[in-house]
Amino acid sequence: MGLKILFFTSATCSWCPFIEQVLERIVEEAPHLELEIIDITKDIERAEEMEIVAIPTVILPNNQRIIGAADEAFIREQLDFYLIMG
Repeated sequence: MGLKILFFTSATCSWCPFIEQVLERIVEEAPHLELEIIDITKDIERAEEMEIVAIPTVILPNNQRIIGAADEAFIREQLDFYLIMG
């Protein structure tokens, strides 16, 4: 089992499709990473459990959160830092 990235999204989120594409590219390149996509409108209980207050929210394997719009370089930088330091 790989390291899991959680991605909280919603169909009404304008930034979510972009972030989802970025995460899918990253996971495709890194077989040790897994991506779990959670639609907060369909799994509100999980969103509440994880204390999601805004979307998009990405939770990295070290529980670091990236909330809101972020570019691909920033997401990769955060993952690289985690993988090097983890």
